Amino acid sequence: MCKKFVLASTLETIEGRFNSRLGPGTIEIPRMYSVGSGDSSYVITSGEPHMIQVYKFGMTPFYSETQMGLINARAEGDKNLKDDPCYSGSKAIFLKPAFRKPVQFQRCIVIADAYYEWTDKNLPYLVFLQNRDRPFGMAGIYDQWKDPQTKEDVFAFAVITTSANRLLQSIGAKRMPVILSRSGESHWVKPSSSLADVLRLLNPYPYDKMNAYPVSDMIERPYFNDPSLLTPAGEKLIKESAPTVVTASYKPHKMKTQSDKPWFKEN
Repeated sequence: MCKKFVLASTLETIEGRFNSRLGPGTIEIPRMYSVGSGDSSYVITSGEPHMIQVYKFGMTPFYSETQMGLINARAEGDKNLKDDPCYSGSKAIFLKPAFRKPVQFQRCIVIADAYYEWTDKNLPYLVFLQNRDRPFGMAGIYDQWKDPQTKEDVFAFAVITTSANRLLQSIGAKRMPVILSRSGESHWVKPSSSLADVLRLLNPYPYDKMNAYPVSDMIERPYFNDPSLLTPAGEKLIKESAPTVVTASYKPHKMKTQSDKPWFKEN
């Protein structure tokens, strides 16, 4: 699943990466090292595919009389309830009443630098893409709900999940967010994309392009937003080799791997 994620890149970095700009009148949000349910975060919607907007994490369907705060939506809908990683059946998310309209007409890219996952022993890990490939886009859906008491229009999103890939399975995780490829991002928020086209994007990200390391259980603390949450509490699952530039003075015995460097650096 995906109940907390990181959004710590600068707005300038995000705008350059997604070729988008912050929407008019939208207030820039601070760096978020633990975006959780109810927090505001950046998204790019199919309604405005070149604009960055700020929505809340935790979607409520437009027809609901009470706030629901749905943070995740299963790509398979009510199918694959055992989370079989080899599942090859239909992506039945569109059969769920809460997600039927959003997955067809209200899709969004949820911008993130990494996300947190818990092992089968409830130990937290930071999960990220190798080679410092960040920020990236997760497949999301959104809806507009009117609070019956305040009459406020609440724009909020949910992250679509799928069965875990091999990397996440190694720590006992059953689910993972759908991380979009760069080519898939444009199709995901393209208004004219057919339902069949977007459903084909709802797959596990390649395990060999991802990595993870354990972090402190401080991530469990509500409202705690500090870069120390990203500090490793153990080794990476995969030791990444840094790209090497061959020069006349190249000395193989002095080559370092990315495991020797911090994953996150302020930019």
